Amino acid sequence: MVAGGTRGPLARAGGIGPEVAWLRFWYVPRVLYGDREAHLVLNPAAGGGRSARRRALISESLERGGVRPVWHVTKGAGHASEIVLGLPEGAPAVAVGGDGTVHEVAAACAGTGRVMGVLPLGTGNDYVKALGIGSDLRRALGVLLAGTVRAVDAGRVNGVPFNNGLGIGFDAEVAEGVAEAPPYLGGPGRYAWSVGRLLWGFRCHRATLRLDGERVVEAETILVAVALGTTYGSMFRLAPAAVLDDGLFEVVWSEEVSRTEVLRLIPSALWGNITDSKKVHVARAREVEVDLSEPVPAHVDGEMLSPTTEFRARVLPGALRVLGPR
Repeated sequence: MVAGGTRGPLARAGGIGPEVAWLRFWYVPRVLYGDREAHLVLNPAAGGGRSARRRALISESLERGGVRPVWHVTKGAGHASEIVLGLPEGAPAVAVGGDGTVHEVAAACAGTGRVMGVLPLGTGNDYVKALGIGSDLRRALGVLLAGTVRAVDAGRVNGVPFNNGLGIGFDAEVAEGVAEAPPYLGGPGRYAWSVGRLLWGFRCHRATLRLDGERVVEAETILVAVALGTTYGSMFRLAPAAVLDDGLFEVVWSEEVSRTEVLRLIPSALWGNITDSKKVHVARAREVEVDLSEPVPAHVDGEMLSPTTEFRARVLPGALRVLGPR
């Protein structure tokens, strides 16, 4: 696999980066891509249209790496999943867009054995952070051509699959508000705008959590996060200790908090030490039941669910095969 310092073709194509420049890119494309085709599922609206503008760069990089890109452009919600379900059996599917595109592609790949790749071009790009890829496109292209396939967990809540996490309460309201934020603020700015707006009218919710059918927790809480990945909302590390392939959710919830206490928790969420707070609790579980006294907003992977009073989530161990860094 190592070519004794020989520069690979992608290194010549545009500086993929020294961490992958010395790999022989021909080997992984032949083994993974079979006939050397990669099916790329593009959301042209992701990242304010940035994904569509990167199409030429992506095509050139893949072609120089020995892989022919086959593009599939989505036309609306749910179309990415439809595209993947219609691909040739065993052909890898690459999500080109944001977390919403990744969510749909992952939902269609979970449990099928189909390998999924990610080229992050969205607003939040949360899932690639948990995978260790990060949000840099050139690094992600390097992983696509010279990475390794990992078996990672997925989840399902009330029949809906997810790959990064379920959020109930405050973080779901934040995700919902991002759509109304001014586009010029960019990804992190739009999330910050949504948080700031919510601070004036937030309230806690009465919740009962049951973990693995045994432990019962009663809480007056601002949020419940049932996490596979570490990061929500582009920059908030609500579950910093979450692991994608341990067969467990990282479950995070708060006690009742005031506006002042929320203001203190936000920097902790940014720095990744929110779970050190005495008002925040963490547990690990394979199955999580959440019952609320009234319907509460919720999301999976940033995609809004219908408000309800009951959530039933379980881990699907090793259900996804994803390309990640070596």
